Amino acid sequence: MYNDWYHYYYSVLFALILYPLAFIPLYLAKFLWLVLNLFFVFRIWKIFSYYLGTDRLTVKMRRIFTFLSFLFILRFLRDNFHLAQMTTCILYLTMEGLYQIDRRRELAGSLLIALGIDIKILPLVVIPWLIYRARFRPVVYTLVFLCILLVLPSLLIGFKYNAFLLKERWKLVNPTNQKHILDVDEDSFHSLTTLCSVLLVKNARNNNSLLLKRNIADIPLKDLSVVINAVRAFFVLLALWFIHDRPFRKEKSRLQEFYELSYVLLAAPLLFPHQQHYAFLLAFPATTYLVLYLLEVYFGGPPREPLSRSRKINKVILITLTIIIYLVLNAHFILGQYNDLYDHFKILTYGVLLLAGVLAFCRPSKIKTIPL
Repeated sequence: MYNDWYHYYYSVLFALILYPLAFIPLYLAKFLWLVLNLFFVFRIWKIFSYYLGTDRLTVKMRRIFTFLSFLFILRFLRDNFHLAQMTTCILYLTMEGLYQIDRRRELAGSLLIALGIDIKILPLVVIPWLIYRARFRPVVYTLVFLCILLVLPSLLIGFKYNAFLLKERWKLVNPTNQKHILDVDEDSFHSLTTLCSVLLVKNARNNNSLLLKRNIADIPLKDLSVVINAVRAFFVLLALWFIHDRPFRKEKSRLQEFYELSYVLLAAPLLFPHQQHYAFLLAFPATTYLVLYLLEVYFGGPPREPLSRSRKINKVILITLTIIIYLVLNAHFILGQYNDLYDHFKILTYGVLLLAGVLAFCRPSKIKTIPL
């Protein structure tokens, strides 16, 4: 533990990678990390552009698209840079790994994904997607590399001590851990686990929680565990709506692949317990896709016939919901004096759930100006 209440949740290997930074001043270590994060953001955006085919947009439309995409995710970028967090690195390792696999460099891509899983587990969500999309060799390579990365620290600290540390880490991250069922140790936690806890258990709070009522029921913890797992199962199965295809078939386009992955990555911080707000930088692909969808379907491309009444209504509803999503996701950044209320009622989680719902109805087939 450090600072008397925080645990180190990352991997043994990552701790060894960080160790040399202990020999330089802390401000210099943080500066180097932030510079590296700038590289991560640059590469993430280049990879997004590859999948979304933004080179086909006009210069003006591309500038608008870039501005709106970063504006949408500004709060999470700020949080990760300000707190020198890992999510930018995790998103980079995942997207770079998938990009390298897509470019037929499967060993390099699998190693990057394995490193991401080893560090923070969250990229594990792409493994079922790879299996569903018949990318069997990258799955095997990733699992082999992951085993190697888990054992690798033994060369420096010994097999016995490494095994002890791995066992202790599993105790912390084990999703069946009672501490993760009632996931309210900190008010800033956001996930399906935390949302179900505060809605369904009356005294789901800590010493710093506001006294405002937020539960709609009061059920035993054993029943809460069942509800949480059922809700998780629903969101796992919801991925099939986004894939919309039989298993073991390759996706039809890069745009479709990005659409599927945007939901998979969006779901990751919802499914795993103990997630802070900065973990929702993983929503970056989803918000970027939504911005592109709105621009292409309603504001870009070749001249279209006038919208029908129903399409006009759909346009107004979709734009209104997108604005609401933006305001909810960035509430901490826009109107920060009410942060305690936002965290108490978990509005970030509601915003991400609304984003997933809107995303579900914005299929790539409706984007006509980018070839499928």
